[in-house]
Amino acid sequence: MASPTTTDVSAAPRARWWRVGVLLFLIYLVCYADRSNISVAVPDMVEHLRLSGTITGVVLSAFFWGYVITQVPGGFIAAKVGPKQVIIVSLVVVGVAACVTGFAPNLPALLTVRFVMGLAEGAVFPSFAVMFVRWFPGRERGRAVSLTQYALPLSSALMAPIAGWMIDTWHFQTMFVLQGIPALILAVVFYLLVPNDPTEDRRLHPAELRLILAERDAETKPESGLLKALARPIVVGLCLTYFLWITGMYAFGLWLPTLIKEISSNGIEAVGWLTAIPYACATVAMYFNSRLSDRASFSRGWIIASSLTIAGLAILAQHYISGGVLWQMILLCVAAVGLYSSFGTWWTWVLSQVPRNQAGPSVGLVNFVGNFGGIVGPIVVGWAAGGASLAGGFYVLGFALLASAAVAGTLAARGYDRTSEPADSADQQSVVSRN
Repeated sequence: MASPTTTDVSAAPRARWWRVGVLLFLIYLVCYADRSNISVAVPDMVEHLRLSGTITGVVLSAFFWGYVITQVPGGFIAAKVGPKQVIIVSLVVVGVAACVTGFAPNLPALLTVRFVMGLAEGAVFPSFAVMFVRWFPGRERGRAVSLTQYALPLSSALMAPIAGWMIDTWHFQTMFVLQGIPALILAVVFYLLVPNDPTEDRRLHPAELRLILAERDAETKPESGLLKALARPIVVGLCLTYFLWITGMYAFGLWLPTLIKEISSNGIEAVGWLTAIPYACATVAMYFNSRLSDRASFSRGWIIASSLTIAGLAILAQHYISGGVLWQMILLCVAAVGLYSSFGTWWTWVLSQVPRNQAGPSVGLVNFVGNFGGIVGPIVVGWAAGGASLAGGFYVLGFALLASAAVAGTLAARGYDRTSEPADSADQQSVVSRN
């Protein structure tokens, strides 16, 4: 099929953005809020269930025990059966699990609920990868990925003060229920509005369909077998980068409200508002980082490595350089900017390095390995704190982030860039150049 002209692109309607892109953003926003709101409730839940610091770290990581299991299977099923079905089922389970989290009567029940929520949500982003490849032309895919990634800092910026207000006004149990309901609503909306593929959408304008079909294979690798795709050296390097990154990121997010409560000595509602500030800064930074990524001629890996270096140094400085609450908050804001601003860039880079027919399983594998960091990070911080001040263990995250930056920089230096990669003796395939 011939490539569309500039006139065709400007004239084509944008249902792919309003019905697919915005809904994927809202789904990720709600899912991320449901996985993270426990961080705001932890101070009250610790007293309610009488949890130690190490056990609290286990509770915060329990979500990821399930989350890592369904990454690759979720992407495989989405590619074979359809991403729509996987996303809808996942949303229903996430919503129900979120609602019942606050009513867990004991530690085993709480761990089970968080594990089940992780199982369901683990299939969501690999299914998104299939949607990105099917619904968005190559020239738009980076923006589409970035749109969903805004949900990471923005959900925390919105969720933390709202959750703090709900807990302060009612109870943490009520907060879990009220923040779980939107996932169930979105499951119904997604079922009604979004097909698996644009070719199945009878409401899609022919001009938009032509645009999508003409360019959606751009910035993807040629098709490949599953095992061959997953064994590529670049995929192994991406997995290691993401594991170290997630070790720092999720421990940062899940322990942040507790740390802010320690350094500020404020009530739970004030902690919620203070927690929102680093994430608000990260949301703004993500926008500018995405624009830099789209315009830069150098590897996206350098952008990612630079962001992670900033985050790692800020967390180490927050520990080793004493200062008041203002100084601590400034460094936490800088760390959040480094941690979150490159997520859109990251997944665009990953999608450009994997075969188009294996996007779901490949993204699932990277997410699978990476999110073991979600298990490791919270536990390591709780253990390093040793039952004393959380700040005594928080700094270890800085070293993990610096190591992640080093791996990403190595991949970039070896030529895994935005338009090409070193020849692979197994298949000698090159990346399709950016238009």
